[in-house]
This record gives sequence, structure tokens and C-alpha cells, in this order.
Amino acid sequence: MEKFMAILMLRLIGWAGLAFVSVGTALAQPPVNVGVYAEHRGGKVVYHYRVTNNSQDNIAAVWIGHDTKNDGDRSNNAWELLELPSGWLLTASIPPASATSPPGWRVYVIVTEDGESHAIAWNVIDKYSPRLLPSQTFTEMSVMLDKADVNYITGHADILFPDKLQKPTSLTVPIERLDATPPTLTVSLSPSTLWPPNNKLVSVTAAIAVNDDYDPEPEIKLESITASETLADGDIQDAEFAADDQQFSLAAEREGTNLAGRIYTVTYSATDASGNKTTASATATVPHDQGK
Repeated sequence: MEKFMAILMLRLIGWAGLAFVSVGTALAQPPVNVGVYAEHRGGKVVYHYRVTNNSQDNIAAVWIGHDTKNDGDRSNNAWELLELPSGWLLTASIPPASATSPPGWRVYVIVTEDGESHAIAWNVIDKYSPRLLPSQTFTEMSVMLDKADVNYITGHADILFPDKLQKPTSLTVPIERLDATPPTLTVSLSPSTLWPPNNKLVSVTAAIAVNDDYDPEPEIKLESITASETLADGDIQDAEFAADDQQFSLAAEREGTNLAGRIYTVTYSATDASGNKTTASATATVPHDQGK
């Protein structure tokens, strides 16, 4: 491995004075589960990891975004992450506000020499730090980004077992997405009836109610505004699609022969930080007459 990477590897296991050896396909792979969910927080995205050790060995490090393919061939290792932690600097590592670690562990970025991809590494600080013991779960690992990177959810985790057979071995496991349920979303419009049909623009406000099991701030977007009749230019104004736009103008107009009147359908989406998306719609009607 290139010199730069070798130095970073030694940061992880130098305290033990041991060589790093990948687990080959012929070795039994201890069961380890690494799950993740994400949340929006203050305009940023936070990824939370849950690591459960179901093996009989102690765990001293977890790398997110590093896939060894469990074949012992370092030349085909994959570095999967693209977006760096919020506020990260090469000389200063990850700011304390952008990551959390279990007690006695530290977190930092491992960057490939070309600088195009990286991994996030958590490991014990020294030989006295607590390991992740058999049957134990850690939930204190999180990292904050300025914008989402799906690789933090769909990538792999590299697990280091320093005490196995008196030499460190590693195991790559796929990351499990813990949040697979989309948010609930309801939409209502005010006013929902546009009257009189004088072809003037009416300011319409959307009220959005959204809830998610993991993400307190799902991303809201105005997806579309359609109508049951052919629209003229300018019948829809001040609508910013693919954004959280909850106020726009609609023309109070309808075809005189259409007894049902004109029905505008306004559709929004809600997407949580784990990538689960749902849509919901509401209607505003220009009646044929005041009795409709």
C-alpha cells in the first residue's frame, strides 16, 4: 500500500505493534451487524451507526466506507465515501460537533492519496480503551455532513478484531439500512375553492404535516401542479418546483362547458435522510357555478 495509506493504517493499530491482515475467504467470518439511519438536522445530514457484535471476539475498530471484499487482496479494496464530514480539515480531522464516538474511542477520516474517496474510522484510543465485546452493541457512532451521500448508507463497514488468534483480522460487512419506512405526509390548500371565476390570480397556501420515525425534518418538495383542464400561460405563477414552496398563485378560471369546474391538483413529496420518499396531494377547485 502506498506510503500515505500505510501511515494512516498505523494510526489505527500502531499501539498494538501488530500487522494488519485481512480475513480470507477460507476463514470463518464472525457475525457482526452494522446498521445505519440518517436524519436532517439544521440543514445538514447526520448518519447514525449501530454496531452489534454477535461474534466471540472483541472489536477494536469500525471503518465505514471501506470494502476489503474479504479476499486478502489489498489491490482491489474499495473506498466508498465521497462527501466529507462538516468542517473537516486535513490538518484538524473532524470537528467535535460533527461526530460522536463511544467512550474511549476516536473518529477520523482516512483519505485515499488521490483525494477522491475516503472512509470514516472509529477505533479505540489505546490498549486500555474498552473494546466492543461479544453480545454488545454500540450506538454512539455518528457523523455529520453538509449534504447527503448515499454511500454512507449503501456502502460497507470494515471491522477489526485485534485479539483474534493473537493477530488482527478484519471483516467487511454490508451496511444495513435501519430506516426503510417513508414519512407520513398530508397536504391541504387554503383556499381550496377559487371563486369567482374571473381569471384573476388567487394566492394559495399549502399546509404540510409530516412525520417520520427517525428523521424529525424530512425534506419537503413541491413536485407538481396539474389541472383537469388545459391551462393557459400564466394560470400557475410563483411556484418553485423541487423546492419547499408552500405558496403560489392559481388562476380562478374554468371552461364554461365543464360542469365539474377546473380542479387543480397540487402534489408534494417528503423524503427522509435515509432516502425513503412519499407523496401526497390536495386539490383546489374553480367551480362551474357557486352552487357546485
